[in-house]
Amino acid sequence: MRILFICSEYEGLIKTGGLADACRGLASSLLAAGHQVSVILPRYGSLYQVPTRGEQSVFVDLGGKRFGCAVRQTEVAGVTVYLVEHHDFYARARPYDDGAQGYPDNPLRFAFFCKAVLQWCTTQPAFDVLHGHDWQTAPAAFYLANYYRQQPELAATPFVFTIHNGAYQQQSAPDWAAQLDLPSHGNSVNFLQIALQYATKINTVSQGYRDELLTEPAANGLAAWYQQRREDFSGILNGCDYQLWNPATDTALPANYDAADLAGKATCKQQLQQQYQLAEAGLPLMVAVSRVTGQKGYDIMIPALKYLLANYPLQVIVVGSGEAHYCQQLHQLTVTFPDKFRFIEGFNEQLAHQVEAAGDFFLMPSLFEPCGLNQLYSLRYGSLPLVRLTGGLKDTVVPWPDNKATGIGFVEPTPEALLEALRQALTLYQDKSAYKKVQQCAMAQNFSWTAAFEQYLALYQQAVQTLVSKQ
Repeated sequence: MRILFICSEYEGLIKTGGLADACRGLASSLLAAGHQVSVILPRYGSLYQVPTRGEQSVFVDLGGKRFGCAVRQTEVAGVTVYLVEHHDFYARARPYDDGAQGYPDNPLRFAFFCKAVLQWCTTQPAFDVLHGHDWQTAPAAFYLANYYRQQPELAATPFVFTIHNGAYQQQSAPDWAAQLDLPSHGNSVNFLQIALQYATKINTVSQGYRDELLTEPAANGLAAWYQQRREDFSGILNGCDYQLWNPATDTALPANYDAADLAGKATCKQQLQQQYQLAEAGLPLMVAVSRVTGQKGYDIMIPALKYLLANYPLQVIVVGSGEAHYCQQLHQLTVTFPDKFRFIEGFNEQLAHQVEAAGDFFLMPSLFEPCGLNQLYSLRYGSLPLVRLTGGLKDTVVPWPDNKATGIGFVEPTPEALLEALRQALTLYQDKSAYKKVQQCAMAQNFSWTAAFEQYLALYQQAVQTLVSKQ
């Protein structure tokens, strides 16, 4: 199949979270299976240093105004990537925000991106499927259905839309509708709602999250739209890219290891403790690498950790960046517990790998989690995931003391429930043979992209058939 991914980030070029990893993982798997996959995204400021070839000019009308851009070409690991270049819209330091809040012209930036992509498609050999990812690509579903269906290159091309995080919808004032040639919904223009209404097929990144989105509060006000499209709405679990995330071959680690020989994991733990001046005692090391936001459970994690650090022998390392008030509290924990706790503010890909390898437990007490990738990495790295049983976490982690346990789980989003799970983790850690059994079971799990891309291919075929039957 000839498939075009329309996305706002792609691992290897620009990444703010799991969306970039998922897009690359799926594209790479489809390519390896012999399909023709291309990717198109905006050329952000940081991508001006990426060498490109070719240049095509594209012009579109939006709200009665004419806009132009250049489309250039590059490559990431064999996948052809097209970059939409418009200096005023995209040549900024960050893709979506200034570090504090979203850019006020985001509706225009991404509506233009969507229309420019479709206009560019009319100059290319026809794609079998357009695959949009998250709200940034949602307007393409409307523009395709209402402006581009009559174009021969797009007449038979379905639009498949994947929701990586339904909390991000891009809601804007209704006066944006006329500027962007988009419909308004009630008292706002809601990008995500537009895709739910106009995409040929919709899916999200786990079956658990798909089921949650059919009701409030998980649907963030859009439950009726999800229910309306229930027949066209599926859950496909993200895969894990084991070429990038494999402790046996990971070049970011000070020592490699696998399930048969864990000596290298002990070295990784020791090195990280040395690096951050924590005593190399035989204490359990709990780690987290995440965006520091409410979604990731910091409201319950900070008080639970405070109590745990005051009363139990353990060490904790948290890496991430995000909301200032949580970061302040985490810095304060470092001051209060200098021999037990470290907060490293910021994100560093190499450090993320090292922390995954060093941990005995990986903390993911998310309030909601569409799929989650860090728990998949943690399983393979033998750092037992401690998760709230929601969305994709519930689909991928079997909680102890189940005989096939791969981690620790809890349900209620409260500090008390998390604290109980943390105590369970400490109890399990004390029983070395029980801990090792869970660790071996965790490392044996396989969430490769193979199963996922086969389900996506089936979804693409269904989308093609759906469109044919409607025409």
